[in-house]
Amino acid sequence: MKLFLKDNKGYIFTYLLGLALTIIYSSLKGFIETSEIIYILIFNTVILFTFLAFRYYKNRQLYRLLRHRVNSLNDAFTELGGSELSKNVSEILKKLHNLYKAEIEKGNKLHRDHLRFINQWIHQMKTPLSVIQLQLQQYEGEEEFEEMQEEVSRLNAGLNMAMYFARLSSFQKDLLVERVNLKRQVLDTVNEEKKSFIKNGIIPRVEIDEDMQVYTDGKWLKFVLKQLIVNGIKYSKGKGKELIIKAEGSRLTVIDYGIGIPKKDIKRVFDPFFTGENGRKYGESTGMGLYITKEVCKSLGHEVEIESLVDEGTTVTIKFKN
Repeated sequence: MKLFLKDNKGYIFTYLLGLALTIIYSSLKGFIETSEIIYILIFNTVILFTFLAFRYYKNRQLYRLLRHRVNSLNDAFTELGGSELSKNVSEILKKLHNLYKAEIEKGNKLHRDHLRFINQWIHQMKTPLSVIQLQLQQYEGEEEFEEMQEEVSRLNAGLNMAMYFARLSSFQKDLLVERVNLKRQVLDTVNEEKKSFIKNGIIPRVEIDEDMQVYTDGKWLKFVLKQLIVNGIKYSKGKGKELIIKAEGSRLTVIDYGIGIPKKDIKRVFDPFFTGENGRKYGESTGMGLYITKEVCKSLGHEVEIESLVDEGTTVTIKFKN
């Protein structure tokens, strides 16, 4: 009602001013008696209020929308009344809604095309990378072999990182939740990184019951484990001698005794592209590993937490749903 009165205050002021001037002029000229002024005021006030009530009734839905604002896209299709003003505002809202949908669809199409290109490019890069790995086997045992093999592994890890990141937006299409033997999954991941463990002098210790199972997606969980293990190895180099992976109840914990994470960085380690002090110091950090880990765990219904002390090590915990 306040908005309606503000919108129509010009009508009201002009009407009352005209009425007052008419009465004063008529009184001065002697056209009306003083006793008739009250009658004229009441009669014209009734006419004014009738006009305002009719105008408010015709536009009440419009004023209600303006008062409460637009809270959802469906508000664009709200019936705003039968007045010309309401019809025109409703038509504008619908056109804006259609334009918005068209822009969103255009953006989504560009995003889908981008993801398709990224996925195709990754798969195209994996083919020559596989060929290089096969050819490298001929030089196994030679001095340059280990260095070249390490560079190929880094390339492969980078491509996998990009592929998993690209798939985050369509996570539900690439999801298969089932009962997974946790120890077997951990041991498989540890075995894949055995060369890295040996090179950096880190001993993996797995403390998980043989029959422990969790509901998760095995492929995505393996990616998460790989990120945590690789980080644990990288930041334990030359300091820690052991990487512990243990499970208690519905919690999986990865513990390293490496350099730890500075307190000022701990709250931001899950932010995208955040490398922090350690990333700048040691290099080769994209700042995306823990971000993707967090997003994957969130999509799987798991929780991930991290605790760390400088020069003492880092503990990352994944909480599975029962």
